[in-house]
Amino acid sequence: MPASPAKRSGRRSLAALAGALALVATGSMAAWGQPSTAGPRTGAGPLTNLDFLLGDFSCAYTDITLPEPTTVTVGWKTAKTLDDAFYEMVLTGSTPRFEGRWVFGRNAIDDEFLTFYWDTWGNTGHAVSHGWKSGMIRFQGPYVTPAGHADSKDEFRIVDADRFTDDAYIRFPGQSWKQISHVDCRRN
Repeated sequence: MPASPAKRSGRRSLAALAGALALVATGSMAAWGQPSTAGPRTGAGPLTNLDFLLGDFSCAYTDITLPEPTTVTVGWKTAKTLDDAFYEMVLTGSTPRFEGRWVFGRNAIDDEFLTFYWDTWGNTGHAVSHGWKSGMIRFQGPYVTPAGHADSKDEFRIVDADRFTDDAYIRFPGQSWKQISHVDCRRN
């Protein structure tokens, strides 16, 4: 016995819904951990693009905000963590006493790197990067400092296999960017 027109219409609606859901599911495979085939990527790329940070470094940290810039030695030690999905940097200094953590990861959906930072001086924040451009990778985002809310950016450059630099800038609301430090790191 053939189905009534109302039942055929209901089946067509269900079939159309199932087809639409199938298109959504296959079109968003990146959301399921599958690589997208949507065309060439121009974002950050794999987390291994940050491998230059891995290892134990001795860094000359120059505070540019002082009337007479002062340089101290800070240790930056970065290791893979959470099944290699993130890199965690431990920052330590003794003159003056300082400790910080900087975690680097990757947002695969937006193809960008992300970071979260905190330290014993009361700074905390997060930033993103869209990858390497013109020999530099920039992380930029909102931070909270003892002086208030600010935007922060760090610009990393690789000098060679055992050395990189980081120029840090800060901008408080209504102000322009101001460089606050230059860090020159050499592998131990």
